[in-house]
Amino acid sequence: MNYLLKTKKISVLLLVVILFCVTLTAIGCQSQSEEASGEITKLRFGSTPGEDIKQMEARYEPLVEYLSRELDMEVELFIGTDYTATVEAMRAGNLDVAMFGPFSYVLANDLAGAEAFAIAYDEKMGIYYESYIITHPDSSIEEISDLKGKTFAYVDPASTGGYLIPRMHMVEAGIDPDKDLASSVFLGGHDACAFAVKNKEVDAATIVKGQYDFLMEKDEISEENVKIIHTSDKFPGGPLAYRKDLPEELKTKIKDLIVNMPQEEIDNMKGILFRGDVTKYVEANDEDWNIIRKCAEVLDLDLEEMK
Repeated sequence: MNYLLKTKKISVLLLVVILFCVTLTAIGCQSQSEEASGEITKLRFGSTPGEDIKQMEARYEPLVEYLSRELDMEVELFIGTDYTATVEAMRAGNLDVAMFGPFSYVLANDLAGAEAFAIAYDEKMGIYYESYIITHPDSSIEEISDLKGKTFAYVDPASTGGYLIPRMHMVEAGIDPDKDLASSVFLGGHDACAFAVKNKEVDAATIVKGQYDFLMEKDEISEENVKIIHTSDKFPGGPLAYRKDLPEELKTKIKDLIVNMPQEEIDNMKGILFRGDVTKYVEANDEDWNIIRKCAEVLDLDLEEMK
């Protein structure tokens, strides 16, 4: 009798275990099926903090509402602590769309499958920037090779046009910026670099075209005190990018919503996507960032440190 009771208990226990395993298998299959289908029920949009997070959330609310309404899905704003966190979130599949800087995009493209789809169009400059190397007209500097033994001003170590691009062109011209310049300094702003040349505080400096044109228009510098001796190759700013493995239909919708945004929505997003003279977003091509890849190669940069 005891034997029969024990047998029944074991049979019941085995049945429970089997049912539990079957349930787990079914859940696993369902999860795999959903993953394979590529169905997305929530879009996660990423940015990096430039101010208080609560203020950023409030500023981005019109964009979140626009995307949510037009895509008919929840849109969640992800504010990373820095570009590293944003890249890592996309690599882990926890972020769908993000705004990147030029160098962090190249890294995200390589490591996280980020695919640039839109870039800001500036009414004055288009989608590309240019960087100048300037000097005072009284100097003997006529080309990059003449910078040997001279003092030089950069904008900031993290500035693409105010440091990395001109540094690349120096290297290409046979100048070792660390050894051949008499000295170099970071002044923190493009205008500060222009004024340092104007006032002969340094022999030469770098400045992006947009800032140069602005200072010329304001008569804060002129051809009497500033001379361009080199113009860089054109380079893009940072793009909007999404994960390559998002469903193609969803990627098409997202791109269309950004590139063909109605004017009333653009007006609501001044200071978010539309800053300065940016009037619209146009379709981006990954090849536009090849100059950034070239810059990293020429300068032997570790992109992990450039995020």
